[in-house]
Amino acid sequence: MTNPPLPSRPSPSRFASLLAAAVVAAGLAGCAIPLPDRQRTEAPSDAGAAPPPPEMQGTQVDQAPVVDRGAPLAQPQTFRGVIPCADCAGQRITLTLLPDWTWRMRRVYLGTRDNKDLTFISTGRWERLVDAPERIRLVGDRNEGGLYEFLSPTTLRLLDQKGEPIQSALNYSLTQQFDIDYIEESFPMRGKVVAKDGEATFAICSTGKRYPVAKTGQGQALVDAYSKLRIAPGTPVLMWIEGRIARTGEPPRDVVVVDKLTRGMLDSPCED
Repeated sequence: MTNPPLPSRPSPSRFASLLAAAVVAAGLAGCAIPLPDRQRTEAPSDAGAAPPPPEMQGTQVDQAPVVDRGAPLAQPQTFRGVIPCADCAGQRITLTLLPDWTWRMRRVYLGTRDNKDLTFISTGRWERLVDAPERIRLVGDRNEGGLYEFLSPTTLRLLDQKGEPIQSALNYSLTQQFDIDYIEESFPMRGKVVAKDGEATFAICSTGKRYPVAKTGQGQALVDAYSKLRIAPGTPVLMWIEGRIARTGEPPRDVVVVDKLTRGMLDSPCED
């Protein structure tokens, strides 16, 4: 197999395009992920027999059919490592897999041409491959995602686009961390907003998960904007924001904190 090209950091113009598209559009042994058996049992004859994921802190946008995603996680797991970059010193990846089948990632491009570190935050859904349950697929908004493989319960390796190991002497592995990094920095996100009686929820398109909107930051501004855009009470409105997923309360729950409103439109599919 020929060596695949190194994951490349987009050029400055592409960085601008990515940001613009997103605007308009994280004892180890005690908490290690158990590797599933390579010999999987026969797939269930009906969707209801699939192992259900753990209870989610939010709710799904739509009731999706139950699918066999493989062995769920009992608790969040964070992996970190520096992998190669074609036109920078390296990419420092922090990936957190959550029990509700969502993931969050912090990607830091080190030593770019401008001698600056550039950080990007993303989120999406993950699943195990049915025919290779030690491999997982990350599905994100736009072009975010990728394939990874568990080399051990504490080591996750990036694969190429065909799901094969990258033939290189360079490091493409992430190592499990003792502390969980929930990756709470602000980033561009788009999702469906519904508000009633001053309480709003934000369903992120890339995950399908609905979060309560915090009243701090621009939370009230989002409610006001929704009131002007929605056709009727309870009608979803697709909105683009700068925001973050924060943990609050006891027991902790996830909420979306709105830092900046970008734009919105009447009910529209997330795929648009």
